[in-house]
Amino acid sequence: MRKVSLLLLTGLTIYGCKIGSTDFGDPIGEYKSDKDISPRVVAGFPWFSKYKNPTAYIPLECYTDTGKALTGKAFANPCYVCHNGGNTPVDNAGDWENQINWLRFPSDDNPWLNAVAPEKTFEKILDSGKKWTELDLINKVVKDNKENKTVHIDSWIRQNNWEIAYQQTAKLGSSNLLGLGEYALDIPPLYRWNGTSFERTGYIDSEGFIYSSETDHTDQTNTWWRAYDWKHFPGFFPTNGRLDSAMIRLPEKFRKKDGQYNKDIYKINLAILECSIKQITKNCDVEPLNTDILDSYNISYQKLTDGIRFLKVPERYVGDASNIDVWQTKPDGTKVGLYPVGTELGHPVYYIDPDWENRPYLGGKTGQLKEFRYMKKLVMQDLSVSGEEEESISYPPYDNGLMLNDPGTWLMGGWIEDKNGNLRPQSEEEMAFCIACHGAISGTVDNTFSFWRKLPKSAGWKDTDYGYNRDNFDLKYWADQLSNIEDQDASIYLGTIYGKYDPKDYNEYQLYFTMTNGIDHFRSNKEGVCRIFGYRLYDKNSDACKETALDPSATLSFNTALNYLKITSDTNILTDKTLIGYLNNNGSIKQELFLPSKEKAYSLDGRYIQVVLSQQFVYGRDLFGEAFGTKDGGNSLEEEDFYNLKLSDPGLEEKGLIAVFKTLLGF
Repeated sequence: MRKVSLLLLTGLTIYGCKIGSTDFGDPIGEYKSDKDISPRVVAGFPWFSKYKNPTAYIPLECYTDTGKALTGKAFANPCYVCHNGGNTPVDNAGDWENQINWLRFPSDDNPWLNAVAPEKTFEKILDSGKKWTELDLINKVVKDNKENKTVHIDSWIRQNNWEIAYQQTAKLGSSNLLGLGEYALDIPPLYRWNGTSFERTGYIDSEGFIYSSETDHTDQTNTWWRAYDWKHFPGFFPTNGRLDSAMIRLPEKFRKKDGQYNKDIYKINLAILECSIKQITKNCDVEPLNTDILDSYNISYQKLTDGIRFLKVPERYVGDASNIDVWQTKPDGTKVGLYPVGTELGHPVYYIDPDWENRPYLGGKTGQLKEFRYMKKLVMQDLSVSGEEEESISYPPYDNGLMLNDPGTWLMGGWIEDKNGNLRPQSEEEMAFCIACHGAISGTVDNTFSFWRKLPKSAGWKDTDYGYNRDNFDLKYWADQLSNIEDQDASIYLGTIYGKYDPKDYNEYQLYFTMTNGIDHFRSNKEGVCRIFGYRLYDKNSDACKETALDPSATLSFNTALNYLKITSDTNILTDKTLIGYLNNNGSIKQELFLPSKEKAYSLDGRYIQVVLSQQFVYGRDLFGEAFGTKDGGNSLEEEDFYNLKLSDPGLEEKGLIAVFKTLLGF
């Protein structure tokens, strides 16, 4: 079967393609028993009609506005972070053309109603005349008028649902022989509310290893899960509502030598994997390792003051995994680093501690999870296959919170909150949300986002705290291929980058902020923009950035700040690095760039709790202060609400704004 993400992300090549009709009338209503739920293709897209959101696998990010049509400046390109020249020579490495395909005003048939029209979902008007849920930021509460209850945000985020799920051995999947298997949560909580404050638990040690005991850290209590710190994907920051941890576990044979558990063997195997997933074959720097073991396997290395440099990354793993090849080889001889079969990844997603500045060492982590996501590598890709197989679509297999990713190489699983805040297995449609991002897009390595971005050496073996990261030049990064978009057709949409700006000359986030004209994919986070320039807060009344560490009276017009982020401006953070205010003197990134102010944290937490109380996750988990597409929302089309624009086959009606946009983009 052809990969779904290839189909869905290359299919939209005509302007304003209509991909179906979402039922905006009563999205909360029941399904019709006579409804045709068979999957089909509509305008090149798989259309899973038994879902309320029939294209649940196309994320909200793909509906972002990419230019300010009303001002005549049609340029902003967050698309490149997922669709680029390719991070690894496998899967869909090189789908950069999708930057071009999506650099258009998106169809108003946007199914992510929580962002587009929350009044249709979690703020729907009830028979009583009240909204289903209401957020009161003055009193820091969320009201559920359907259940007639009021939730205090502080109380909600202190519930410790991760600890409860772990103690109850929460499970995904089933023991059914025809099912997808079973996973019992075996990762204890890393954080909890202790009655007076959030704290890091004793289950994790200083090297990132996670144990089943808080006091006894031995091989017998080692879960062999290991947390790692990674340079977060551009835009996916806590200030935009994404706060997480990441952890990895290799299969049992990678942890043993001669049948006995051996932490030194395991650390060497993790180091080898780190290099291979980063596609580094020579001169790879890793944490300090047992050199006696390295010598016994004739591994070529150099001692560093703070680690080991593999002069040549081994061809095989060590210990009981010494029969496992590190590299996969394509027919053309290219070596590819992929995860071994059986590799597991864990990904808890947290609520944000509004008082994180009093506990900066915790990085904003709380005891309450929004989700816990899990992946396990099932099969190794067949690199001998060339060309496309016959196209087909089907519903992905699902089993009590487990689902296959679209290439079928990984098993994905997830818990999400029930209306009381406890973790429950995600439904089939809720899991479909994960399909495309962990499919064959070129912004990933082996369908994953984080481990190939692990910080080097020992600094990368701890839970992330969003502090002391560096905007590194040296991480393997898609910007190496960004010049590919500068062909004759692409220049219509993107302007001239190549020749004026070489991505290799800039730090990753520095380039992202200018390519995107903001700190998130939707240019919705004004506070975050201010923090790029060293200002802590955005003041709505004056439309300006205020309060710097050096000069509390200093201000910066928000429009000026945006101009400094435009890649088309003569003066921007690429041409004048003195404008950058998010770096410390040693070049590390200030923690406050990633983490929000107390006020914004309460807004992000409270807005999400509204969705939890209504259990409307199928309509989106990315939320804004205002509805997406409005003047102050997640889109820069001032005073335009594309949710209310009309559709006509084959797409948007060619009048008004649409006619302007088509003229600007040369259609």
